[in-house]
Amino acid sequence: MTVRLRIVVPGLLLVGLGLGLVGHSVWKDQRRARLVGLTDSACSPAGRSITGSDYDDWGGLCFYRAANTALRREGLHPEVVMIGDSITMGWPTLGTQVVNRGVGGQTSSQILLRFRQDALDLGPRIIHLMLGSNDVFGLTGPVTLDQIDGNVRTMAEQARRHGAVLILGTLPPSKGFGGLFAPDPGPAIARVNQRLSQIARQEGLVLADYHAALARPDGSIREELFVDGIHPNAAGYAAMQPIYRAALSEAERRRSQAATP
Repeated sequence: MTVRLRIVVPGLLLVGLGLGLVGHSVWKDQRRARLVGLTDSACSPAGRSITGSDYDDWGGLCFYRAANTALRREGLHPEVVMIGDSITMGWPTLGTQVVNRGVGGQTSSQILLRFRQDALDLGPRIIHLMLGSNDVFGLTGPVTLDQIDGNVRTMAEQARRHGAVLILGTLPPSKGFGGLFAPDPGPAIARVNQRLSQIARQEGLVLADYHAALARPDGSIREELFVDGIHPNAAGYAAMQPIYRAALSEAERRRSQAATP
């Protein structure tokens, strides 16, 4: 063994040991009582991983598993599926033909991961997609604008292949949770919304500009429309409703037009 190899091999062993210790630390920190791989049922009736650890269901695939199964069992196909994060999850009074598949705290990558089972597989004519706030806040780590772009375009392509019209909502304005997320998210939100508008034009999506309904002319939030600087209150959702209705009408028009021979 050469001198160089005598130096490199022990170094690699130390790196491997270090990675192993880091992995064990993550495993321990997440309180993972056991590891489960391939199984016939990954989710508990309560909508969590059968291991009891949220770490084992990073994408939130278990959250609506039982509800989706019930819909399919009854042969029900919603007209509209709304998928997104907590802003979608908190949306009130959507109607009997609309299914809500929002999961609080999710980023665009997590929503993409469950897009098939929570949206496409339900067979809707229209899908309403709203995401990006948690990407801006970095809830699953650093992310680039191109990554968000790729996630959205992938979902747009999938919706198109399944014959569904996609409505894409812009990010609402935000000031973060009392400075927990620094710096001011306003400029990042503006960049994401500009990219979402571009994607909607290029992919032929229906754009629902909720930011315009919830922001002041300078882009800051209208305080009276928010619970905590991030999530709309009842008045905020009421302000969003005309935009939602207009987007839904346009999506229905396009869907009917596409179905006409």
